[in-house]
Amino acid sequence: MTTTATTRTTVSSAYGDVDVPENPDLVVAVSYDTPWQLKSLGVAPVAAQDYSDGISEEQREFLEPVDSVGEFFELDIEAVAKAEPDVIVGDVLEIDQETFDKLSEVASTVIAEGETRGDWKPIVGMLADAVGAEDKLEESKVAYEDRLATLQEDYKDVLADNTFADVGPMDDAANFYIAYPSSIVGAIYEEVGMKPAASLPTGEFPKGWEQYPTAKIGEPLGDADAITVTAKPDGTVDPVMQSVLDNTLFKNLKATKDDHVFPVFSGVTDYESATAYLDTIEEKILKPLQK
Repeated sequence: MTTTATTRTTVSSAYGDVDVPENPDLVVAVSYDTPWQLKSLGVAPVAAQDYSDGISEEQREFLEPVDSVGEFFELDIEAVAKAEPDVIVGDVLEIDQETFDKLSEVASTVIAEGETRGDWKPIVGMLADAVGAEDKLEESKVAYEDRLATLQEDYKDVLADNTFADVGPMDDAANFYIAYPSSIVGAIYEEVGMKPAASLPTGEFPKGWEQYPTAKIGEPLGDADAITVTAKPDGTVDPVMQSVLDNTLFKNLKATKDDHVFPVFSGVTDYESATAYLDTIEEKILKPLQK
């Protein structure tokens, strides 16, 4: 980031360098994860997307005073303009070049990007530059790294003795997905040292996940010592996923028979939520495996 002699600064973004105010007062978030990333940086947006479900009560309270700029993938440019932002922020997964150009006519727009869907670290870094929250970013990064190191040391034997797989629901119970290191959850599992099961397929997986038929669930999951399952914020499992878990083929898996199936809500978007997720990994996964 290069600072000019005025109160503006130049930051990097997915669509090139952008001139922004050094300390913007009015920030509009135009991507799904952006409000939570701003929250982790100590910044409250004046406008963001509508969220119907899938968020925690704390997140809902955070968004209560925030104006709406439309729903997921249905951005309302006029609503963004009405908020009179100093800067607009989002990520490239939802904001393409055409939308970026339209937003840039409203205010300075910084669209962040990472190499994969699970690559939230550079995204948060770009957002921190855009809103002048570099100090808060560094503070939350150090807290995450310290917590990670403690977890790795305290559970080194559990991590050495077990392999893992993370699964979630598709549209119906005939299929399910497996998350890989290119996903948000998979990337954190890799950092913790949670080794993938030998039976899991290998590859690049640019989406971060891959779909598989439930009828052949034993092939990719057969060697897993522990299986984590995508859960809602309240800890319950989606009904479609529950149907997969109730399938006889899933019940015959090694992890299921050993009672090593763990529903876990992640919600990771930034260092703050990632640190909280490390606490969840300890309580919901590693500590039970230590017994």
